Amino acid sequence: MLAVQRRSNADVRLMVRVAQLYYRLHLSQQEIGERVGLSRFQVGRLLDRAVEESIVRIEVVHPDARLVELEDALMARFGLDAAVVADVPAATQGLAADDVARDAVAEVAVDLLAQRAPVGTIAVSWGRTMLAVARRLPMGWTKADEIVQLNGATSRSEQPTRANEIVERFAATTGASFRTLAAPAIVGTAELSTALAGDPAVEEALDAARAAHTAVFGLGIPAPDSPHLGSGFVTPDEQARLREKGAVGDVVGRFLDAQGEIAWRKLDRRAVGISLEDLRAKPLRVGVAAGTGRGPIALAAIRAAVVNVLACDDGTASWVLAHG
Repeated sequence: MLAVQRRSNADVRLMVRVAQLYYRLHLSQQEIGERVGLSRFQVGRLLDRAVEESIVRIEVVHPDARLVELEDALMARFGLDAAVVADVPAATQGLAADDVARDAVAEVAVDLLAQRAPVGTIAVSWGRTMLAVARRLPMGWTKADEIVQLNGATSRSEQPTRANEIVERFAATTGASFRTLAAPAIVGTAELSTALAGDPAVEEALDAARAAHTAVFGLGIPAPDSPHLGSGFVTPDEQARLREKGAVGDVVGRFLDAQGEIAWRKLDRRAVGISLEDLRAKPLRVGVAAGTGRGPIALAAIRAAVVNVLACDDGTASWVLAHG
């Protein structure tokens, strides 16, 4: 028994020595074999055993490792085609935190878009996060034929929607023509929405948006100062009713509850833009969520299957994984 124990200890010491030569002194497996009298294959087996038996522990310690883990978890859990997560310093608070989050998420969203390089027609929404994305697009990040607006954006208040700036920037950086949607996001009645959709100019824009293979859009929350609510499309009483009905946010002006269903059908019939069914049909659907409280709408959009690529901040990603 004693001889067996000595051999076992010797084996462990040899494994440790080989691991130190490889990981600390950075010798090749061939060089290690020449030093300790083993073949290259035997050295490789000892290194594998050192990891299996926790003699060697391999860790990825770069700060981005946590973000990559969140991205992989989002894709695995929800079947997303891709996810990119931006690191947002926890020290920032209030409106400043949302500004920092938008800038950080816009950066990773632009990197993702450049990697995917979608062509043909690209349909885009509007809002503060989309404006941040548009302003960071580098010239020539892809080649496109046309950029078209996904939903109406004509403001009913003094707060500008900046929708034209977003569409024009996407067009300028891709060499594409562009088409805007000359209508509010939400109108006063369902009848007016239907009538507007039949207007030739609006109908052509909606048809182009439906035909686009790629959609890039923000995921908004139903806060009073949000672009859709702050632009006068929904009255204060209607905003209260939306919250009563469980709305957690909107996708292209269509408000969803936590399960990804339309929160208030009566209001939804007044929206001017493509439907969620139209959105689901697109091969590439990039949802962008940045800032405090975006977790519920990000999860709702995933449940509604209107996103297959998610760009968000780390707080949003963690919330989605904890509650999804």
